[in-house]
Amino acid sequence: MSGTVGPRISPFQNTYSLDFDGVDDYVEIGTQSLGITEAISISAWVKIPISGGWGAPYVEEIVGEDGTSGINWSLTFRPPPFFNYFAFTVYHTNGTSTTLTSSGVTPNDGQWHHLLGVSDGTTNANGVKLYVDGVLNVQATAASTGTRNTPTVIPTIGSTSNNSWYFEGNIDEVSIFDTDQSSNIDTLSTAPTVDLTDLNPIAWYRNGDNGSWKSPQWLIPNNENKDKVSNYSTQFDGIGDYIELGKISHLQNTTEYSISSWFKGALNNLYQAVYAWFDGADGYLQLLLVNDGSFTVYNYRTSTAYGVTAPGIVSADTWYNALVVFDGSGATNDDRLKLYINGSLITFASFVGTIPTQTGTMLINGMQIGSQQGLLLFEGNIDEVSIFDSAISIGDVWDGSGKPTDVSAVSGLANYYKMGEDATFSGGVWTVPDAVGSNDGTSVNMTIEDRVGTAPSSSNNALSFNMDLIDRVEDTPATP
Repeated sequence: MSGTVGPRISPFQNTYSLDFDGVDDYVEIGTQSLGITEAISISAWVKIPISGGWGAPYVEEIVGEDGTSGINWSLTFRPPPFFNYFAFTVYHTNGTSTTLTSSGVTPNDGQWHHLLGVSDGTTNANGVKLYVDGVLNVQATAASTGTRNTPTVIPTIGSTSNNSWYFEGNIDEVSIFDTDQSSNIDTLSTAPTVDLTDLNPIAWYRNGDNGSWKSPQWLIPNNENKDKVSNYSTQFDGIGDYIELGKISHLQNTTEYSISSWFKGALNNLYQAVYAWFDGADGYLQLLLVNDGSFTVYNYRTSTAYGVTAPGIVSADTWYNALVVFDGSGATNDDRLKLYINGSLITFASFVGTIPTQTGTMLINGMQIGSQQGLLLFEGNIDEVSIFDSAISIGDVWDGSGKPTDVSAVSGLANYYKMGEDATFSGGVWTVPDAVGSNDGTSVNMTIEDRVGTAPSSSNNALSFNMDLIDRVEDTPATP
């Protein structure tokens, strides 16, 4: 077939799919629309039981950006008794829509089927197509041009974005493109042991095969992100959310330490503490983000504040790395406290003596004064917080790529919080493991929605809701 990108053998096998219960299971992709505005192609493998718990309105969402706040596009199954077909709908930029429904196939036969819905973004003849099992099933001319992009409609697998129309059955290998993939139907409809990277999907979810279980959720990265150190972060509302770390032993009467953190802030409040501890007259340590994009870093000891302030160098809703280094071997007192932002030394300051004994609680997001916690709360995302009992080099945490590096082998690593990547949620509380120590963090006033599929240089990563460990099953489309 002309223009077809031929299949190439993938280094991975397709071993698992996800089994959706039709009651409340779904997978949420990212935090907003994928932003497709012109051509679109949606590919997915599905297996639907012969009989199911189908009821009004007799529609089940396979994958889509489809909800009460707007509809952009969707791939659905319309079950018996009134229907029994697949449907592909695309809304155009002027609000009109084009819908195709399959014929001559039986979706609920307990067998795997491949679906590809395509709109070329034009009003050219037969520019909207629905393929079933590699064969063009139905086509039509679009009512108008483009693909509607309602940003607030979150893409989902197994339900609509407003949590309805739950799918019952198995879904595997969902790939989404901002191009017309009609010419590659042979590749896409081949049993999924083929690497789709050459086709340049903007999103590709292998479901069980690159997913990891962090109770009570499946974390399913966009396949292009699967090898990154971090794909998930923790999101804070700036109102009551924070994480308690307790007393960090390495920040007591020390002459050296380093703290690296990644954050993306809203800059809505005058002062926001990315992390802090406070012991009243004895001392405190804090990294504050100011609403004009400035930083203030304080080490406070016996009524004397030693700090550095960086001018407005950050923008709202942008990921940054901040490394604070307290270096006991500084040539003079004037260069012992340093602040690096995205790998560059921004400023340094004097410091005399050692850090005071930490008797209070250290917090990620906000600070505590006496018994009062949750002050100067941060609004935004925090990721990959690492604490060292030595003065590290900037190259230990920053490689110029704009994304976190693996710090597990860096000398002096004492506490390491991967945040969304490793956290588990139970009883309304997040436990954020200390990956190298025993100082686990616990959340206050946070919900399961506060783990999100975005991290530095990584977005559109998926998370399951209301699903269990056993919902990953060894049931996949057969290899030909």
